[in-house]
Amino acid sequence: MLLLIWGFILLLAVAVIFLIWVQFSNQNTALAATQMKAELEGKVLHLEDNLKKTLEIMQDLAKKMHTQQEVLDKTTSKLTQVELQNAELVGLLAKAVESSS
Repeated sequence: MLLLIWGFILLLAVAVIFLIWVQFSNQNTALAATQMKAELEGKVLHLEDNLKKTLEIMQDLAKKMHTQQEVLDKTTSKLTQVELQNAELVGLLAKAVESSS
């Protein structure tokens, strides 16, 4: 009977040690999960900052492209005017050559 009681006490001690080990194991897992969450939050913040910078760069490029398009349109308009003037000059020169011949 005494052996049975000591066996039961030993079994309870092993069970308590196992439960304590499981509790510490769970705490370590929870700590690792918390650290991973903090790392992920840091990465998300870093990616958000990069996205903001990228969007700012894209907006600047869009503004520059718009400005370049305006300059190109003005240049094209002036070039068209110069071509028309050249055509008029060629016509006048042709008339002047015909009348002098």
